[in-house]
Amino acid sequence: MIRDRHAIAEPVPTLGEVQKDPAILSRMPLAVIVALRRQVGHLAADIDAALFSAMVEAQRPDHQAETRPDQLLTPAVAAERFGVTKRWLLAHANDLPGVKRLSRKTIRFSEHRLARYLDRTRV
Repeated sequence: MIRDRHAIAEPVPTLGEVQKDPAILSRMPLAVIVALRRQVGHLAADIDAALFSAMVEAQRPDHQAETRPDQLLTPAVAAERFGVTKRWLLAHANDLPGVKRLSRKTIRFSEHRLARYLDRTRV
């Protein structure tokens, strides 16, 4: 009969149990300690991947804009905020994302969507 070299007869304590009472490691067989070390290695890799993703996200130029709630800006405020003319904004309103027409003569621009568009497009 072929035996699995990695099969562990004793129950493996959880990492939480080991953290509460590290002394239980001294009572564990080598196979259990190796299994726990393998779990820690996998957990460390998962945490490193999550940390890396969070750091990359935090360094994105538009990260600050996404953490604040979106605001609807008037044409004058949007033009000043993004360094374009009010005339340019109004002329391109049909092509810009996040444009809200509140009435025939009232228009607003989504700050987040306009920022993303202008970051990706040369004006």
